[in-house]
Amino acid sequence: MTPNNSSALRVGRTNTGYVVYVEGHGTMRESSALCDFAIGCVEDEECTLAVDLSRCDYLDSTFLGCLVSLNKRFGRPSAGRYTIVADEDRSRYLLATAHLHTVLPVEKSPPSIIAECFELRPATIEREELGRHVMECHRRLAELDGPNQAVFKRIADQLAAELEGNT
Repeated sequence: MTPNNSSALRVGRTNTGYVVYVEGHGTMRESSALCDFAIGCVEDEECTLAVDLSRCDYLDSTFLGCLVSLNKRFGRPSAGRYTIVADEDRSRYLLATAHLHTVLPVEKSPPSIIAECFELRPATIEREELGRHVMECHRRLAELDGPNQAVFKRIADQLAAELEGNT
């Protein structure tokens, strides 16, 4: 486990795809790395992706939006290609405030890994690219019913206006 206020993404290979272990905090920085990695998984129609939150103690709204976006990318229903891994308490703690426990497929245990894990390091990305990522993640959250829907929409709209002003 990582020290408080730190983050790590570790990736393990499974028989059918990958498990990404989120350790510590999942923030906008890690969500961008996760989304970039997952794009390769989505392109291979046989590839599965599990995001294991069992060692995660905090997810910011951008990371939550990333999880929703990945669910959408893998297709509805994701038919087992994409899952979140968390026990009931952790799922409730990390996902329920945004009502994502009712939207995302959650399993209690990850698939077995067949190779040693490697670290998925967040790449340095341009400010505008990060802004677009944060905006899109908040748009995904705003598309869902929930108590913070209007807040997520305002954040996405504000970021869109700021990004338009920069072009």
